[in-house]
Amino acid sequence: MKTEPTQWWHTAVVYQIYPRSFQDTTGNGVGDLQGIIERLDHLEWLGVNTLWLSPVFLSPHKDMGYDISDYCQIDPLFGTLEDMDRLLESAHLRGMKVIMDGVFNHTSDQHVWFKDCLHGNNDRSDWYVWSTKPNNWQSAFGGSAWTYSKERDAYYLHTFASSQPDLNWSNPEVLNAILAVQRFWYERGVDGFRLDVFNAYCKDPLFRNNPRRHDLIGWIGGIFYGYIRHEHIFDRDRPELFGVLRSFRTLADQYNAVLIGETLDERFQYLRAREYVGPEKLHCAFDFSVLHSSWNNLPQAIQKLTQSVELPTLVWSNHDFPRQSKRWSNCPNRSKIMTLVQMTLPGVPVVYYGEEIDMPEGVLTRSEIVDPVGERWYPFFRGRDGSRLPMAWGGDGFTTGSSWLPDRSKSTVQSQGKEYDSPLLWMQRMITLRNEHPEWSVGNVEWVENGFVRHFEQYSIRVVINWHKHRLPIPQECRTGTMLAKIQDTSEISPYDGGIWKV
Repeated sequence: MKTEPTQWWHTAVVYQIYPRSFQDTTGNGVGDLQGIIERLDHLEWLGVNTLWLSPVFLSPHKDMGYDISDYCQIDPLFGTLEDMDRLLESAHLRGMKVIMDGVFNHTSDQHVWFKDCLHGNNDRSDWYVWSTKPNNWQSAFGGSAWTYSKERDAYYLHTFASSQPDLNWSNPEVLNAILAVQRFWYERGVDGFRLDVFNAYCKDPLFRNNPRRHDLIGWIGGIFYGYIRHEHIFDRDRPELFGVLRSFRTLADQYNAVLIGETLDERFQYLRAREYVGPEKLHCAFDFSVLHSSWNNLPQAIQKLTQSVELPTLVWSNHDFPRQSKRWSNCPNRSKIMTLVQMTLPGVPVVYYGEEIDMPEGVLTRSEIVDPVGERWYPFFRGRDGSRLPMAWGGDGFTTGSSWLPDRSKSTVQSQGKEYDSPLLWMQRMITLRNEHPEWSVGNVEWVENGFVRHFEQYSIRVVINWHKHRLPIPQECRTGTMLAKIQDTSEISPYDGGIWKV
C-alpha cells in the first residue's frame, strides 16, 4: 500500500457538476459553462480541487446529453468552445483540475459517424454493432437491445436507448477515433476523463445469447425488466476491453491525466471494478457498493471497500441514483457523518453538487419528469430527475427564468453560510483538514470498534463514528489526544455523532 501521495489525483477532492443544474447565466433555465465559471469562487472556498463535468458536448439531449452527436463541440445550450477554454483557464488559475465525461460506449443516432454507417457502403460501415438476426441481449433502458434499420436492412445494438447506438470497439478505427477525441481535449487542457459505463464497450463477436440468471431477482424481476433476466457475459466485461484501456492509459500518461471508470452493474455489487485498475489500465474505478447499502450496513460496506481497493473512490451520491438525503433520510447528522468518513479515509472523495448543503431528493409530478427512463417506467420508477434539481444557491438563485426542473430547496448555500453548525460549513472544514493533511489520501486503515485509526510517520488519527442512537464514551486515547473536529459539542459521543482526534 502507498504511504504518501505521488500523483495529483491521489489528493484530489472531486466535485461533480451536473451542468444543466448548476448555474444559469442566460435566463433560459438551463445551467451553462459561464455559470460554472461564476461559481468557481464557491468551489475554491469549499476546498475542492478537481471538477468533473457531466456531458456538455453537442447533443440532441434525448438522454440529457449522454447521447453525443459531436465529441469535439460544446452544445450551444451550455456555451461555446471558447467558454470551455475560459473555464479551463479559470479553474487552473485556482489550482483546480477539470475532468470531462467520456461517453464512449455509444453516440447519438444523430452523430455523423452513425449517419454514414447507415448507408453501409462507406468507410464507417463497420463503426457500430450490426446484426441481421438479433439475439437475446437486452437494453438497460428496457426492451430488446436491437432496433431494426430500413436503411441497412439490419439491426443495430443499443445498450441504452434506441437513439444511442453502440460503437463497434472490435474495429480499430473506432479506437483511433476516440483516442483522437481524447487528445483533442487533452491539448485544450482537460485533465482527464470519467469513463461512462466503460465495461460495456466490447461485445462478443459471435453475438452469443446471454445465459439466464438463476436467482429470485432474475426470474421474477426479469419478467418486468429484461436486463436483469440474464448474466451479462457476452455483452459486457469482455477480455478485449483490456487492450482498449491500455491504449487509453498510454495516451493519458502523456498528459499526466487521470482516467476514472464507471462500471455498469445491475446487481449493484461492482465486484469487477477493481480488475480494471492498475498499470496499463485505469487509475481509479467507481465502486458504488456503499451508495447502495442501508444505513445499518454502512460500516461494513465502507470497511470492505477500503480493504479491497488500494485507491477507492468514495462516492455517496451522483446523477443516476437518489441523493443520500433520501436513501439514509432518518438518521440525524447523517450528512455530517458521511462527510467525516469521506474526508478521513484513503481514496478519492467525489462530492456531488449540492451535497455540501445536503440538498434533498426532489419529488416530481408526472408532468414534471423529463428523464426518458422515468417517462418510460412511471409510476414504478420515476427516473433520475429527483437527484438533478437546480442547485440551491439562495440570493440571486440558479436562474432568472423558469428552471428546467423545479427548484424546491428551502435550505441554501447563502443561508447555511450563516449557520455555525450547517452541513456546508462542516464540509468546508473537513475538506480543509484533508487538504492540510495530504497523507490522509493514501495508506492503510485499521478498523476498530466504532470507527478506525489511520497511522502515519509522526502521528495517528482516531476517527470515532456513532452510527446509532445510544451514547458512547470518548475512547481513552482520544481524551489524551488533540481533538481536530467533532460533530456535536459534547463531552461524549452523542447519538449519531463523530469526531477526529490526533493521538
